[in-house]
Amino acid sequence: MTQRWLYALIAVILMTTAACSGSLRGVLRNDANRVSFNYSNSQVGNANLQVTLPGGERFEGRAERGINQTRPNAGATTSMDRFEAVETFQGNAEAVLSGDRGNIMQCRFLLTDVILGFKSGGFGICQLSDGRVIDVFY
Repeated sequence: MTQRWLYALIAVILMTTAACSGSLRGVLRNDANRVSFNYSNSQVGNANLQVTLPGGERFEGRAERGINQTRPNAGATTSMDRFEAVETFQGNAEAVLSGDRGNIMQCRFLLTDVILGFKSGGFGICQLSDGRVIDVFY
């Protein structure tokens, strides 16, 4: 009986850790280039995000469940109107990612299930500080 319980516990741990990472697909609106987002440590609508744009710029940040309208852009001095496409999108999770070339990417996602997070599916929008917009689906 104890051995069966141990196998069940191991199976649950493996399923939980396997479902904690994955990828999101995106398309840049201005030139239709595809962009792949990778997420990890996805728990209850929160996840670490990484993305590399076609030009090679890498972005990293954390997605969090809920929308906080008063939160500044990760300490950046950029104007909120630069992210107008994202600010008008109704979502239930958001992220601010920092690029390795000084740009910022702000994102909002509409997760199908905030408890399951990104693995539940949904869609979103990201906008870079230079104005480019990425439509995201997963």
